[in-house]
Amino acid sequence: MTATVLVIHDSPDLYFQTLSHSFSELTFHIARNDVELDALMVRIQPDILFSFRCDEISTSAQTRAARADCVQWIQIAGAGHDHIGDLAKIHCPVSNCGGVLSNFQAETIIGAMISLNFGFFRYRELQQQKIYRKLPWNSLVGQKLLVIGFGHIGKALARNGKHFGMHITAIRTSTKATPEADETYTLRKLPELLPNADFVSLHLPHTKATNQFFDKKMFSAMKKSSYFINTARGGVVNEEDLIQALQERQISGAYLDVFATEPLPASSPLWELGNALLSPHYCDAVTDWHERFADFFAGNLRRWLGAESMHNLIHP
Repeated sequence: MTATVLVIHDSPDLYFQTLSHSFSELTFHIARNDVELDALMVRIQPDILFSFRCDEISTSAQTRAARADCVQWIQIAGAGHDHIGDLAKIHCPVSNCGGVLSNFQAETIIGAMISLNFGFFRYRELQQQKIYRKLPWNSLVGQKLLVIGFGHIGKALARNGKHFGMHITAIRTSTKATPEADETYTLRKLPELLPNADFVSLHLPHTKATNQFFDKKMFSAMKKSSYFINTARGGVVNEEDLIQALQERQISGAYLDVFATEPLPASSPLWELGNALLSPHYCDAVTDWHERFADFFAGNLRRWLGAESMHNLIHP
């Protein structure tokens, strides 16, 4: 079987040759920016898209490509699909790489929780001022971790939290018990759970239904000693309300890997907040993350070529 594959990624050099050599019967092309993507969609009419979310390629260009009539399958490099637009307007199957990097993201979140809880960033400030001062802190043991969204990442985080003796409450679509959590509820219960949580970690996809889902009302419901974590998508949170909650110390602090606008503008007040830890949408990006996504794509590509069921289909 012959097919044309278009890799949409601004830096595919680490894995592209290996991928193309593994499937000598297929033709591979690369689009590193909007201009190349639009041109290649017209010229080569690709059957398959391997789509990475990256700063050099816009959502509008990726959305145009995803909706093209020639495309028979889209593999997303990552879990989130908001960079290819509304799935309902895409006519072909779409699969993602959910679970491939979940353990690494969960590891980073635990690291941020420990940093926030112990106050490493405050000790860093004291170090810069050459101040020798002891700050009180509480162990993670017994603290309540509320995980909103219980997919691959949420479950991996819950397992890590349990390792540190935390009490895990999961928010998911079903109240069916899961071994990773001590308690399980649906979103309807969230207003009652927020006031009791020590850490709130957000793991929802960004859709029309979840756009700016976490807002002022929810930050107000959290207790002042609690911490907020968002490694999902910036659009799931009302960023102005988050900034206000941090500035006014409605919550103790936050770890943020995603933002409403990326890269985060220099004008954003988040840069100046001493109670916020920031990373550039890279918390699960272990050194070989490109290759891990490419390996998963290769497995699904073999299934597609063999007319077998693909893993991680999210649409239709």
